[in-house]
This record gives sequence, structure tokens and C-alpha cells, in this order.
Amino acid sequence: MKRLINLMLLVLAIAVVTPASMQAQKKKEKKAKKEFVWEMPELTKNEDFDKYLLTCDTLNGRIRAYCDSIVFYEVKKIQEVDANGNIIMDENGKPKEIYAVVDHENHIRGSKEAIFQYADMILSGTSIILDMANIAVLTATATTALPSLGLKAFSYGKYLKAGPIMVKDGTLEIKEIVSKCRTQAKAIRAYKNSFTETGELIDPQADVSNLEGVNLNDVPTITKPSEELAQELEKAKQENASAQEADEDAFEDFS
Repeated sequence: MKRLINLMLLVLAIAVVTPASMQAQKKKEKKAKKEFVWEMPELTKNEDFDKYLLTCDTLNGRIRAYCDSIVFYEVKKIQEVDANGNIIMDENGKPKEIYAVVDHENHIRGSKEAIFQYADMILSGTSIILDMANIAVLTATATTALPSLGLKAFSYGKYLKAGPIMVKDGTLEIKEIVSKCRTQAKAIRAYKNSFTETGELIDPQADVSNLEGVNLNDVPTITKPSEELAQELEKAKQENASAQEADEDAFEDFS
């Protein structure tokens, strides 16, 4: 009987503890990873540690400015519509349409200007990633300098983790942008070499599904009223006229 009672107490204890432990585990799983946010502290007056902090602050500013400034472009098919939104047909009874480079708001942009901006973003991103290598050295120096801060060491110790986190997260973020820039630029360069500034094929017999290895056959289709279409094409033409030549080395992937 005593053994039976002990067994029942054990089962009861497990029944009470298990839900609690499971609930604790679920809470642990649901707890989202805290987003890293850099906040520049006051300088410590220690040259080595302050150099580390200032470098982190500069690097964080460069990463955020870079990631926030990117504008992505893509090639889309544009069907011309009248004032009532009806698709205008050509002489063959097919929708009157062209191809064009557009931004995230579907405004037509100059292909040459878009390619230049992509090259600039690729080179800038690569430069930031290369400069991140300095943080590793400065982190080691700052770690050595930390004890000399005295009581301040307790509050400034956490900043030693900031540099490596910044480098890890920033590298992933920038590499993703650079990769997308290269992919989009490839499509836009193929477009630029195959279409006129008014969005028509230079060679009407060209295979749109394979232009320099790029398939433009299944790109998204949007519509634009005739007047708006004409205005945006003219604006894109002006953009191209004043656009700088892109640095072709930016499109070579050496990784």
C-alpha cells in the first residue's frame, strides 16, 4: 500500500511539473531574438577604447545609410491604356505594349542611369565589407584597454560585443543587397543592349526569353495611360543622356 501511495504521489508530481516545464519551454521558444541597436555612448578618454567606439559608430552609420539608400529597378512590360483604362490595340489587334526599366513605384527610369547606380551600390557595399576587417583588430585592442577604465569597465564591457555583431549582421545584409544588385543589373544590361529607348526590340526577331542569358518573357505586366507613358519615356531618355558610364568591374563576381 505504501509503495502504491508513493507511486501515486510521483505521478501527481510529474503531472504538476510537466505542464509548467513545457510552458516555460514554449515561452523560451517564442522569445524572439532581440534586434541589435547601436547607441553611441560617451567617450571614455581612453584612446584605444574610444577609437574602437568611434569606428563602430562610423561603421554603423555607413551600413545604415547604405541599406536605407538602395533603390531597386526591374524590367517590366507596359501596356498602353486610354483615358478610360482600356488597353489600346495595335494594327495587328494585339495589346500595344513596350518593355521598360521601372523603379519600386513603377515609374519608368533610364536604363543607363539604373546600371550606373547598381555599379555604384555594388562597389560601395564591397568597400564597406572590406573596411569591416578593422573592427576585429580594434576589438582586441579595446578588450585589452577595458580594465584601465576602472569602474567604467562594468558599463562599457557590453560594447565589446557590438563590433562583432555589427560586422556579422552588416555583412549578411550588404551581401544580400549586392547579390540582388548584380542579378537585377544583369537583366537591365540585357534590356539596354536589346531595346530602344522607347522600349521596342532593336531586332524584332530576337528571342525575348534568352537575351544575353536573361529571360524577359515572363516579366510582370503593368499599364500606363498614353500621356503618362510618353512623359515618363521622355524623362527616362533625359536621365540616360546625363547618366555616367558604369564601372564594369562592379559586375564581376570574384566571390
